[in-house]
Amino acid sequence: MHDKNAPTRVPPFTPMLFAGFFMRPIPAVTFKPVVKHVLARMKKLYPEIFSRLAILDNISFLIDPTDLHYCFYLSVREGEVQIDVGDNNTQGHECQAAISGPMLDLIKLLEGRVDGDALFFSRTLNVEGDTEAVLTLRNAVDSADVSLGDVLAGAVPFIKPGFDKLLLKAGFLLERFEKDFGTVQRSILLPVTRQMDEVGKELDRSEDRLGKMDKEFVRIKASLKKTLQSSERVR
Repeated sequence: MHDKNAPTRVPPFTPMLFAGFFMRPIPAVTFKPVVKHVLARMKKLYPEIFSRLAILDNISFLIDPTDLHYCFYLSVREGEVQIDVGDNNTQGHECQAAISGPMLDLIKLLEGRVDGDALFFSRTLNVEGDTEAVLTLRNAVDSADVSLGDVLAGAVPFIKPGFDKLLLKAGFLLERFEKDFGTVQRSILLPVTRQMDEVGKELDRSEDRLGKMDKEFVRIKASLKKTLQSSERVR
């Protein structure tokens, strides 16, 4: 259904793509305690999400950040939600639905900071497999006001005030970096885009010339045919 190793897959040009280059040597198993802790914290803070997911039975989701070589497997078995993390070499996970997109957009989607429909129609987000199950997952997440800051800081309550400030600052810097990165991206792609536009215009002009030549060829062919017919009548 969804091949993370597909050779035709081109990752998006995002800040996380470069972060992923440095993270690549870290095996996926290293992150398992972290993601399991995050899931446990979410179960405690947002039980309404998991009560909505409990209606699903024997379903597995592949959450695939397209700019990282890690992926996440979210499964619902007998009303219990579990999570696992893998990398490009992970085998043995059969998923009925897949959600893929840039990591930061997936995080924003989790926190309700972006419109999932807008991401889907802009092709930033891709959904495959059991769309009804994906819709159930989306509605479950939308039922709560998720904050990763609360999820990450809640384990040690006495550091939460300072952690909130640190997280706010980090979020501001990340947002600024995203904007600056977008500016760099546009600066790099603009000359290429202009060149492609010129190539496209030249192809259009060539197509027009070929169309005119084709019409002229048809006209000449018809004229020759009439000439031959006239010659035969004279004979």
